[in-house]
Amino acid sequence: MVIAIIMAIKDENERNFIEELYIKHNKYMWKYAMYLTKNKDEADELLQISFEKIIKCIDAVKKINCCKMDSYMVSIVRNSYNTMMLKKYKEKESLEYIDSDELSDLDAYDDYESVLERSSSSDILVALENMPDKYKMVLKLKYVYEFDDDQIAKTIGVQTNSVRMYKTRALRMLADRLKGSEYSEK
Repeated sequence: MVIAIIMAIKDENERNFIEELYIKHNKYMWKYAMYLTKNKDEADELLQISFEKIIKCIDAVKKINCCKMDSYMVSIVRNSYNTMMLKKYKEKESLEYIDSDELSDLDAYDDYESVLERSSSSDILVALENMPDKYKMVLKLKYVYEFDDDQIAKTIGVQTNSVRMYKTRALRMLADRLKGSEYSEK
């Protein structure tokens, strides 16, 4: 995959420079990535991320003294690894916020849909009016504008996992309020 990225560089001088770096440092960088990740696929991904970073700042890399290039390449791999681990930690941390009740609510998604189908649009609008704004916004973007979870996350500035959590909570709130209105009518 790294070779494909290198071949995509339009400027021939830059492509040749990156190819030289790849030929000289690829094996050492990959071994270091394997040492860090202990996983071939993650090492390959880490190497790809590292070369993407090198390509982005190619002008600065060209100015580095050739004696310091080895240590620079290793530091790129290490920094890329740290960034990758930080992202994984944040994703794991955001998943830990979902408690067992919310996970069972994900299974009950069909129940939400059945409650919504049985309710009139005026009941739904009344129930939506009293919801917190972030939940209203997520439902509106999802069901009115038909955004996917990634688009919603970018729009409201949260992680995709948080969007799923907001959506689940919003649907649960909406269903509870609509069930309450059904019970009060009977």
